[in-house]
Amino acid sequence: MARGPTSDTANRPTQRRPAALLFWQAMPPIAQRLLPLVVAALALAWFVVGIQWGLPSRRADPFLFGGREPWTGQRIVGLAGVATSPDRGADVDANPVVARNHPVVLNDTDAKRAEIVRRYRLYSYQPDEMITFNALRQMKPAAHEFDPRLYQYGGLWVYPVGAMLKIASALHLVDLRADVAFYLDHPEQFARFYVVARLYSALWGAAGAWAVYRLARHLSGARGYAPWIASVCFTTMPVVVNMAHEAKPHLSGAALMLLAVLAATNYVRTGGRKWWVLAGALCGAAFGMVLSSLPVFAVLPVMTLLRRQRWRDRVVVTLAAGLIGVDVYFLTNPYVLLHLVRRDPVLFSNLGNSTAMYRAGGSLDALWNAARLIAEGTSPLLAAAGFVGAVALGWRAWRVRRDPTPDALARRAAGLLLAAPALLVLAQFVVLAAGKPGEYGRFAILPDTFFAVEAVVAAVTFLPSRAHRRLALGAMALTTFIFGAAYVRHFLGDASVTPTRLRAAEALAKLPPGTAIGLENDPAPYNLPPVNLFDRDLVLMPRRGNDDRSTGVVEVRPVDVPDESSVPRADAIDRLFPARISWAGKHFASKSGNSSSDAPHHAGS
Repeated sequence: MARGPTSDTANRPTQRRPAALLFWQAMPPIAQRLLPLVVAALALAWFVVGIQWGLPSRRADPFLFGGREPWTGQRIVGLAGVATSPDRGADVDANPVVARNHPVVLNDTDAKRAEIVRRYRLYSYQPDEMITFNALRQMKPAAHEFDPRLYQYGGLWVYPVGAMLKIASALHLVDLRADVAFYLDHPEQFARFYVVARLYSALWGAAGAWAVYRLARHLSGARGYAPWIASVCFTTMPVVVNMAHEAKPHLSGAALMLLAVLAATNYVRTGGRKWWVLAGALCGAAFGMVLSSLPVFAVLPVMTLLRRQRWRDRVVVTLAAGLIGVDVYFLTNPYVLLHLVRRDPVLFSNLGNSTAMYRAGGSLDALWNAARLIAEGTSPLLAAAGFVGAVALGWRAWRVRRDPTPDALARRAAGLLLAAPALLVLAQFVVLAAGKPGEYGRFAILPDTFFAVEAVVAAVTFLPSRAHRRLALGAMALTTFIFGAAYVRHFLGDASVTPTRLRAAEALAKLPPGTAIGLENDPAPYNLPPVNLFDRDLVLMPRRGNDDRSTGVVEVRPVDVPDESSVPRADAIDRLFPARISWAGKHFASKSGNSSSDAPHHAGS
């Protein structure tokens, strides 16, 4: 898909080689091999800035208890219990509110209050991070029971996080014990678990930066600044910055998909057996990291089609590589196979909880929302340049498809192999995008990366002069860094002593006594600042279309795009760079509900 020698360029005068290319060629081979590791190290350093954002602590206690003596961990466990079930997924609510056709008070008993306090003592500001630790908590190593009861996050995510916690415990970096009451009394100790899991994600982000560097070298044929710029754009893209700061496997899965593309490219170039074996294994590893990586298996048939060989060999290599991928998946997720054979309800409980959140709704609204979230995840300039560049490079790849030179073959292979899974993920992303909030943008990591790489490669391929190329690449790198830095700003803010949620809690504490607060979901630190659980009702509001009558209810919800009326009040940077994908630095919207004499009330009684 990138520039290659053609008949119309063969007779052009020889141009002076760029200084960056001459510098690269002057470097010893060992330095050339180590340079991509420098890329990964710089990416990792960027990813750990603000990694301690939104961690659980006791700072919410004064708001939750309203001047009363905070409960001990033992009392919270005694009131709320520690619910587990062999038939329920690790991410499934143990006590869901079934009635959603009328307002429901969520804190009218001490047991319910204890459940809420437990969330504020143990959960982070990201709603999905805790489920990994729920999965680890339910394992019983002494009894050789390692079923995570969590399968959309694969074993290649859950088990290494558990191993890292064990190693950190041996090094006395975390206090690992089977005592929930201890962590409820010392949430700062449990907070270290999140840092360890986030570091695992950040390490995979660094691997992704390395893979992008290598792919950009194949695609551009350059040994100078183009691969560096591609890696910088990947590292500073908002969606990558966001996912490197969260204990979730989506960035890890995307990095493994990029490595699979790189291995498949080497297979097309060399035909070596080790490369198709590695490509198949990496596809299985990506799927074993997170189920949303399934489209990566498209790489396997595409790589055999791009290499000149007999159709019989193509079929054999595709099936063999695919079988290796399936084996890797089940080796890292053995309980999935076991539950499939037994048809155990825990598997369908977990997967059903995930699929319930996503419904296809192809429409102009879905297309528009997907485009906005891709622009948010990459940066507007990079997204636009990437889309135009992908079309231009695709057309050029078709025109020079008969060029047999090794460099041209490698460029076409890398481009098409990256495009195959990226476009499949993009199609899925668009179909499901209707009505989705900003956080949905995380599922477009691979398409975002594809557009970033295509933007850089198109610039070095089509722009006529070195000055134009430098200007375009500099503009893309700078604007991407600015948008990514806005996310880092939010992480640093939530790692400070005055995160937005505590400032919002101070504002909500000033509401008149007895004023109830309406919510769309169960109260937790990610969707509600801590509020007084004893003198104020927390009301789960009915679903849209049902009776929503309420008296003195102020509905509070987190917002993607803050304005001057947000709680806390948004500044100009927040409004210009709202960081919609992230849960860090959240602002909250509040509005008074309709009045009626039928509202539930108990606060203060």
